[in-house]
Amino acid sequence: MVNPMAQLRKESKEVVKRVESGIPGLDEVIEGGFPAGSLNLLAGKCGTGKSTFGMQFLYHGAKNENEPGLYISLEDEPAEVLDDMKRFDWDLEGLIKQKKLSIINPELTKFDSFKMLIEDEIDRIGAKRLVIEPFSLISAYFDNVYDTRRSLATLRRLIKKLGCSTLVIADIREGEQTFSPTGFEEFVVSGVIVLDVILKKDSSSFVRTAFVRKMETTNHSLKLIPMEIGEEGIAVYPDAEVF
Repeated sequence: MVNPMAQLRKESKEVVKRVESGIPGLDEVIEGGFPAGSLNLLAGKCGTGKSTFGMQFLYHGAKNENEPGLYISLEDEPAEVLDDMKRFDWDLEGLIKQKKLSIINPELTKFDSFKMLIEDEIDRIGAKRLVIEPFSLISAYFDNVYDTRRSLATLRRLIKKLGCSTLVIADIREGEQTFSPTGFEEFVVSGVIVLDVILKKDSSSFVRTAFVRKMETTNHSLKLIPMEIGEEGIAVYPDAEVF
């Protein structure tokens, strides 16, 4: 006899559309990719590869999946973002000329203006992928954390309406036990991926790691996964051990 709940779970799993991350090895542990149209938090300490991860996500979509991408940098100018990525063999300038990639550094003072900018730029290039870095600066639009949390919930609804798969990047300070500056972002988003740099047991060197802490509608791994940043970008190794 077929278990009705098991059948329902199977049917729910089958209807989840996935978006490839563009990070070799990662999709193996998140059932093929991010849920399409989802809002995901990419968190990590300094030097863990967050910006590279975000741009690689957009680059893969634009180059290989015909999914234009929008990179919103709230700190660096577009030229600085491009300079940071020159070590990789990615023709980002070519994608920008083809309107498959847009990198912007908005100077906005109101959250409503920020939302309008997202909608306008997504519409302009037909973006299917979005990266916002660093997400912590959005809190500058508000006087308290409660309004900031509501804004994130609003942004999640907007992204779902626009059908744009999104990564918001958050910095984690050394010693922090949360995955975001305010400690609530991880509860509002659909998924959380944490990047880190860990001291090896022999105390002589460090290893980069990736950890999928949360991913809605996904039977994801809870393993700490070794990660490398090479000439082609980031790759993770789900079958390897950190130590």
